[in-house]
Amino acid sequence: MVALIPVDVDDERLGRLLQLYIHEWSGLIPVAINTDALYVYEKLPLYRDRDARAAFLFLDPATATPVGFALVMRDATGRWHVEEFFVIAGARRRGLGRNGAAALFAALRGRWTLTVRQENRLALKFWRSVSPACEERVEVGDDGVTRTRLSFAV
Repeated sequence: MVALIPVDVDDERLGRLLQLYIHEWSGLIPVAINTDALYVYEKLPLYRDRDARAAFLFLDPATATPVGFALVMRDATGRWHVEEFFVIAGARRRGLGRNGAAALFAALRGRWTLTVRQENRLALKFWRSVSPACEERVEVGDDGVTRTRLSFAV
């Protein structure tokens, strides 16, 4: 079972994993990079509000090394939203993502929702497999992007 540990947004391990995560997205969508050759994740400062947002690392139980992260947000109704979820390529297909999702849902029980962009078919397959009895609908966001929304309770 993967270890789920809460971290501060300034945790260097989270910052490094975010760079890998955004790099993967850069193959699918345009992403911002600064003059220091670092990808920009503009929402990260919002995670300083610990009442409404949380950041977690996933640690490989065999080595205690970080293999992924989750960024989540709670809205005014108390529903949790998976904003970002990532497992490094070398740790995939070993159950660490599945265990990370289970640990996340166990740590923050209640109602959940998440969206998956249409071009991220593997992520949609993953979330369908780990989301218990979810309601699913396709929606177009304010940004014009079509996403599949999964909603469920744990």
